[in-house]
Amino acid sequence: MASYFNLTLDTTAPSGLTLQINDGALYATSTAVKLTIGVSDEQTTGYQMKIWGIDGVAEEASASWETFATSKSVNLTSGDGLKTVHIKVRDDVGNESAEVTDDITLNTTVPVVTVTGPDKSKISKIAGFNQSVINFTSDVEFDEYKVCVVPANSSEQDAGTLIPTTGGSINTSGNEGNYPATTNIQVTINGTDLESASTGDGVKIVKVFVKTAAGIWSVA
Repeated sequence: MASYFNLTLDTTAPSGLTLQINDGALYATSTAVKLTIGVSDEQTTGYQMKIWGIDGVAEEASASWETFATSKSVNLTSGDGLKTVHIKVRDDVGNESAEVTDDITLNTTVPVVTVTGPDKSKISKIAGFNQSVINFTSDVEFDEYKVCVVPANSSEQDAGTLIPTTGGSINTSGNEGNYPATTNIQVTINGTDLESASTGDGVKIVKVFVKTAAGIWSVA
């Protein structure tokens, strides 16, 4: 029988802890997000993590240790605005890493577009009779817009066909970014371009869509 044994002393905390929300995105359009977690340690057997700043776990004191994973789905706290998620990791003998955080802005607001006009409800492709003008505003700041022919009043942006400007239409799309809320944009639609977007005579449903910096398109 041996009169000795080996005992390992480990006082080194996990190193290189990283955290990303939705792969480093600036915005989230839903409270449901994915966390990507990493450490520099090659072996993570027995490691645990605790996460807070999420729905139901506001503070570290209410966070529980759980098995370490490199990916985890969580829900952010409700309400639009900047969200900060916190994480710590500890090894199999309780050495804790420093706290690491990542931020993301939750933006679930769907912009509302208001159209004034058109000044003419019927046009042709004959000079002097071939243009109709509208003006539109959005209730929130937006980064991009487009004016499309759509199959129904309730259609979303991906169902529409953009009205081109090759025939003389003006301002049927824009992506300059940072358009302030209530900015008035005037759009001129030419009969030739309207026909390019939707062939044949008849009533066309024309709809304006705007997209926020968070990537949310208007619907109504």
